[in-house]
Amino acid sequence: MLSKRAKGIASLVALTAIWGTTFPAIKVVVEDTGFLYYVAFRFTLASAILAPFAFKKLKEIPNFAPEGLLIGSLYFGGITLQGWGMEYTRASNAAFVTGLSVVFVYVLEVALGKVKPSLRLIGALLLAVLGLYALSFSEGVYELMLGDLIVLAGSLFWALQIISVDRVAGGDLYSLLFLECLVNAAGASLLSFAFSTLNVGSLGDTVIPLAYLATVCTLGANALQLYGQRWVRSVEAAMLYLLEPVFAAAFSYILLGEQLGPAQALGASAILASMALSMVGVPSRSARRGAPGTVK
Repeated sequence: MLSKRAKGIASLVALTAIWGTTFPAIKVVVEDTGFLYYVAFRFTLASAILAPFAFKKLKEIPNFAPEGLLIGSLYFGGITLQGWGMEYTRASNAAFVTGLSVVFVYVLEVALGKVKPSLRLIGALLLAVLGLYALSFSEGVYELMLGDLIVLAGSLFWALQIISVDRVAGGDLYSLLFLECLVNAAGASLLSFAFSTLNVGSLGDTVIPLAYLATVCTLGANALQLYGQRWVRSVEAAMLYLLEPVFAAAFSYILLGEQLGPAQALGASAILASMALSMVGVPSRSARRGAPGTVK
């Protein structure tokens, strides 16, 4: 029988695999609706799907409102700044800079006194960043662009979201997930109405990818994060999230026939090695709040 830690790791690995499949669907929706409307539609649909389940526990939602609003706001900050920054930089730059959130998580947790400085973890971090660099820039070198600074601010929000989930993941899953989705739906809707216009005639092509993004990539993935981080500490979770570009490269190879060059293969291997190094000898953890039975 799998230990709680093993289940947590498996959940987070499954989450990164799901993230690795999102890019084609996101590209279709963003090209037809624009980035802000994409976020608004994705999270509004996810909120609507989850609402009947959340309302069955209506009395519990207020108990988790501060936590749900916090992780939702941080997620919205991350996804919005990342999308805005990508308008002014290359996709490879954005992928690399976003991955630096793992460094932010480690530095912040050390500063907060939640993690002790460790040569093992520092080595794993360096190995992961080098691997991410090799995956992102297999055909060239990094060149700083204006959008990178915006994406970097977004990666700080991602780091804070990972740390916050670490603290609240023991709460009721339905309440936290519903509030997280609701905040993103509301925030993106307000910004899209204020700063963007929608081509209604293009919505027909977005129905299927939006359904996939709202169900599998939002409800499924975010639930896996809330569950997995019950048993996996924030720094190790952030390291696991770096598997996303590895899965993206693998799916591109399997589904699209894209070749994995030597540098990319080396980068993927370095990230996998960093995962192993970061996980060695790390004990399981207990949920911060609530009984394990609150997550089904």
